[in-house]
Amino acid sequence: MRRSAEDLVFTTAAVRAGIEACVDLIDAVRERSGPIYLPIPVEVCEGEFVDLGVLGWLLEPLLALYHSGGEWLCYGSLHDIRRRAFASAELAALAVKAKVFGKIDLREWDALFVAPLPEPPRPSLAIGYIGRGTVICGAPTPTPIELAANLWPRLGDEDKTALAKYITKYIDLIVSSVNLDEAYLRLTSDQSYREFANKLVHHMGN
Repeated sequence: MRRSAEDLVFTTAAVRAGIEACVDLIDAVRERSGPIYLPIPVEVCEGEFVDLGVLGWLLEPLLALYHSGGEWLCYGSLHDIRRRAFASAELAALAVKAKVFGKIDLREWDALFVAPLPEPPRPSLAIGYIGRGTVICGAPTPTPIELAANLWPRLGDEDKTALAKYITKYIDLIVSSVNLDEAYLRLTSDQSYREFANKLVHHMGN
């Protein structure tokens, strides 16, 4: 059954190259759709001063599209977008603790991912969203942070522990890389990670 543009959620991992690919696709279908929601924090679109940090570099193609004119809507808070795609201070602290002590306390990790994130509206682009009925328009393999933000409460302890180890590795890669794209490429060059990520997404029925 063919789906209309109004039903679609385009998605990509939190990678600049993936977002650029998605922007190109959305720009091509904009004439056949109504207003499209972009994952630009509503605080930004409401004119508030927001320190986006590294998120600003990631969102730059979306901000350019938004300001180019058209029927665009913003959704999601800065907190939600950071939680889905980036390491919060609390998560980074747990990753450091896991690395230093070689031990993962799942009760501490559970506390970070207990509340589910809201689904994006439709039609929209989403960063780091794993869900039913999505169309991948950019980087296809989710990062471990994105997997945790979407799937953590539904995982067993074995998968949670493995995911926490990959999050710790990914944060290390972010620190030692030039930018998020390099960290992502280094992460996804690991076949064992790609297989693990694909297993989780497939197992959860997506």
